[in-house]
Amino acid sequence: MEIIEKIYGNVNDIRDLDHYHIETVMLSNDKLGKATQRVVTDHGNEYGIRIPKGDLPLHNGDILKKDGHNLVVIHAKSQEMIIITPSDINQMGTIAHLLGNTHKPVKIQNGQIILERDPVVEKILDHNHVSYELKDVTLNEPLKHVDLSYGE
Repeated sequence: MEIIEKIYGNVNDIRDLDHYHIETVMLSNDKLGKATQRVVTDHGNEYGIRIPKGDLPLHNGDILKKDGHNLVVIHAKSQEMIIITPSDINQMGTIAHLLGNTHKPVKIQNGQIILERDPVVEKILDHNHVSYELKDVTLNEPLKHVDLSYGE
């Protein structure tokens, strides 16, 4: 099994993509943040990934292998997510406080809070009359926990 130890860019940066034979590795959101893992392409080829932690997270479209006219590319799987669109800054603060108590990783994007579907979170949101929707979402990078290192 071949071990992949670096990323060769992203498919979004390749102009002549139709000149390549492309194999795809499907990764769930939580796997995009893992430095070491074993993956299988859509062609059945198995690879080990051992990326330096400083090069994480992996992103949708990252190229794991590039040789001649062959590419092995990451495709992030879509998954059902909770999407919250706060009505104003006060509601954003309230929601941030509620979610902070759950210690769930989130993504803030375009004024929305995105997190993995979780029945406990849904119950908290329902109890506090916070509107949300459930949607299949493909993220380009993994959800993140709050960094509490305080600059250490």
